[in-house]
Amino acid sequence: MTSPREWGSRIARTLAARRPGQTPTSAMYFTGPLADLIGEDRPIRRLAGALFAGGDVAVILRHADRRHLDLFGEQRFRRVYFLIDDDLFALGEGDGLPADYRRRLLRYRDGLLRQLLPRVTHVVAPSDQILAAYGDKIGLRLDPAQCYPLGSLRHHDGAGRFEVVFSGTRSHLEDLAAVAGGVAEFLRKRPEARLTTFLGGHAPKALQRLANVRHLPPMAWEDYRRFAAGNRFHAAIAPALDTGFNRARSFSKLLDHAGFGAAGIYSRQPPFTGLIEAGKSGLLLPNEPASWRDALAGLAQNYQQSRDLATGAQKLAQHVGDPGRVRQFWVRELGVKI
Repeated sequence: MTSPREWGSRIARTLAARRPGQTPTSAMYFTGPLADLIGEDRPIRRLAGALFAGGDVAVILRHADRRHLDLFGEQRFRRVYFLIDDDLFALGEGDGLPADYRRRLLRYRDGLLRQLLPRVTHVVAPSDQILAAYGDKIGLRLDPAQCYPLGSLRHHDGAGRFEVVFSGTRSHLEDLAAVAGGVAEFLRKRPEARLTTFLGGHAPKALQRLANVRHLPPMAWEDYRRFAAGNRFHAAIAPALDTGFNRARSFSKLLDHAGFGAAGIYSRQPPFTGLIEAGKSGLLLPNEPASWRDALAGLAQNYQQSRDLATGAQKLAQHVGDPGRVRQFWVRELGVKI
């Protein structure tokens, strides 16, 4: 019998294959680790969009739409699992999110989701805070899986430009803005360094018009995963404002950073406090621009430290992001026989 750890190694080698319709959430929590079990003649079938079924058990991955409600009217399911990796009940002024993004989430929460929840029996989430918001459901904790092979660390040998990445989407824009002044000061003092983001024209003003910054346009998930597989960075930054919404996020940024082969720098708050061992698998900082400036400067002067932190991050990511663990969870919950 194949052990969960062996499944994890096998899956990690194959997750880079293109599969249509994937999102980061679906890939990290379901379709990636279960890829070989999903299909028309396989134990798990896709019914529509982010709705899957194994026998008479249904799984909705984050976002429901009208098709899902129609299907629930046509079919009876013994159990319905709803996987959600954002705290939709922590939304409001002061959550640090762009206004249009917040409105979109609120519209979903107060519209389609409200119609869906009476059919849901189980809520699956990476945060106890999220689960507490669905107190009348059976709550199950599930952390995300590593979605791409871990990057080589040869770039930490010291040759070439010191590469930094911010892998957050626009939902993290205010988080980056909080420390952007310090990051910009580091970049001005170290012209041989370079920052890469995926914010396009939405980057904070402090990080615009710098010669050693590139703001790539936002990428579709499969494009981003190919980018991660083909690019390496020395450091990766993940600042986060101290908000309820951010405290309920998953540790997926650790998995991003490990894929890039980077030393991760995080705000000193959940979900990274208690997970990152400061100085071994990453750095934990207050949300003060000078702290982020100094941390980047220190790593740029000490490639051995960046390598050591990246090594620790990859070991941690292999452990907490083991795809075999996610696979085992769903095989058990769906009653899939393999």
